[in-house]
Amino acid sequence: MGGMTDTPDLVVLLYRADWTRLSLAAEVSHTIDHDLEARRPEAGMSLTGTPTRPRGPDGPVAGSGRPARPTGNEWEAATDLQGTETSRSTLLVAPGGRCRYQGAGFASGCDGDRSWQEFEQEGRLVEMTGGPRPPLATLLRPSWLLNGYTLEIGGSAAALGREGLRVVATPRRSIRDAVARWRRPVDRVEVIVDAELGILLRHEEIFQGKPLILTELVSVSFNPAEAGDDAQFQPPSGWEAAEKNAKLPSASGPGWELTKLATGLASRGIGALVKSRYDPFGQATREEPEAAMPQDEPMPSDASPVSDEVLHLLHDSESRQAPGIEATLHSWAHFAALLSKLPDELRGAGFGGFGSLIDVADLRVPAEHEVSRVRISGPDRYRVDYVLRAGKATLKAVVCDGERCWRILDEEVRVGPTAPRLVSPLSQIANLFDPSWLLESRLTGGTEIVIGGRRGYRLAVASADPPPVSDPARWWQTIFVPDEVVVDAELGFLLCTISRAGPRVVSRNELRDVITAYSGEPGDFQPDLPPGTRVVEEDPDYVAPPDPVNAPRAIAGAFARQAAKEARSAAQGFVDFFRGGDARLPQDDADDLAGDDDEAGHLVLRVAGMTGR
Repeated sequence: MGGMTDTPDLVVLLYRADWTRLSLAAEVSHTIDHDLEARRPEAGMSLTGTPTRPRGPDGPVAGSGRPARPTGNEWEAATDLQGTETSRSTLLVAPGGRCRYQGAGFASGCDGDRSWQEFEQEGRLVEMTGGPRPPLATLLRPSWLLNGYTLEIGGSAAALGREGLRVVATPRRSIRDAVARWRRPVDRVEVIVDAELGILLRHEEIFQGKPLILTELVSVSFNPAEAGDDAQFQPPSGWEAAEKNAKLPSASGPGWELTKLATGLASRGIGALVKSRYDPFGQATREEPEAAMPQDEPMPSDASPVSDEVLHLLHDSESRQAPGIEATLHSWAHFAALLSKLPDELRGAGFGGFGSLIDVADLRVPAEHEVSRVRISGPDRYRVDYVLRAGKATLKAVVCDGERCWRILDEEVRVGPTAPRLVSPLSQIANLFDPSWLLESRLTGGTEIVIGGRRGYRLAVASADPPPVSDPARWWQTIFVPDEVVVDAELGFLLCTISRAGPRVVSRNELRDVITAYSGEPGDFQPDLPPGTRVVEEDPDYVAPPDPVNAPRAIAGAFARQAAKEARSAAQGFVDFFRGGDARLPQDDADDLAGDDDEAGHLVLRVAGMTGR
């Protein structure tokens, strides 16, 4: 086989790899060092709601032929896994998103519309709702390599008779690291990319200088005869049995406890708003000229695929922004309307009040508008000054110099290391200035538009892997993912993000007054504290709670603020609903819940029993 004469564009090749057009049969080998894996910290979710990569193959296999779904004995199972283990599985893929993935004790598949999985030890089938999902996304949907990695081509490589590229992916520092532990640590990832199809033929993770996980195709054939047999992609017991045994959403866990809190607030607090004559939307509009959220017409559904130029803008954005950027961020969010983005199955999962919450709160709770001035210089130096926030807004600024982070409040300053904190606006900012996470989504469009005097490209965003209804944690993570973005035509950061519920805009972030080539003064990223300022050292081990907690926390806080404007008892009802009426909430706490999102977050977590504060 002759070598390649031209090196492919790696960003384009990885992004445009389309497993739904493939027809292949393969044998897969997966090797994992369990001892090394046990020493690696966990991570949260990616911004698109998918569990962060790199990791082992997707689907029901956790690297050893065992089902990855919890069995209730995770600790016992984990202590049994020692040393290095290798397992084999088979993969069949046909055009239209049809697939079957099978190994010892499990099988999973998709008929192009519905997904299913089966475990021998459970003796039942589980239907996963949603569209086609690649059973080996690590290999078959390689765009994850474009999200937070520096890629280096190490030359050509032959594998299974295919021409390939040897690529080393090294994690790069990102401003998103200041928001959450969004990926599991790894020294580097070494892969072989099929030079024609863009899929990975081999994937190996190196951690602490040692091989951690190796997943590779050990044999592959294209256009196999069995790919034409529809029965290969159906549940062995048929769809009727799969649907009967489908795993429904379970109203448990910290994310759901806070959802119950929000639902209780609807039934106890927002009912008072319905009975009143108070017009919060009208009053907010009169008090603050830009309180009303701008409403843009949706993009056409037949938009063309995103251009190669925009793909490179998104991938290289952070490096283009040096030495820094200063801008004003306007953020609008209609929290009640955002709930309508959740599937009906989740709204009815154990607490039927969700439907009335959406119907009632949507009419009575206005969109919230916040304004902040943002300065960023690299992945770990930033300053956010809050000009306008909902409620009492005790948090005035967040400043980080790369080593220490200060949260400036009305009466004190809290200082700690640059670990992920519970400050939700930082996640919005990180998403804007490191937009490479969008490369794991389906992007269309590219019409030129001007935002705040800067030229940009307007794109539609769709999930490449919608979460199943049985995974409420991932649905909470995706509720704020935008449906449209505007990419700066010069530097690649996001000038604007828009989330919709149908045609209606329910969340919007927009940068204005942008100053590029901002280098800043020496003291810009350290606070100038007056003498006598009370400074409190924060717990160095504290990190933000899991992402599924943060979304309902923000929603509950918004409802509490509005309800408390008319009925302080709403906050008490909020707590009574959760604790069965036995708790008493001090008036100061009720005021905090209604006043400041950051303080409300701590209060809600404390009430829910998820923090000792």
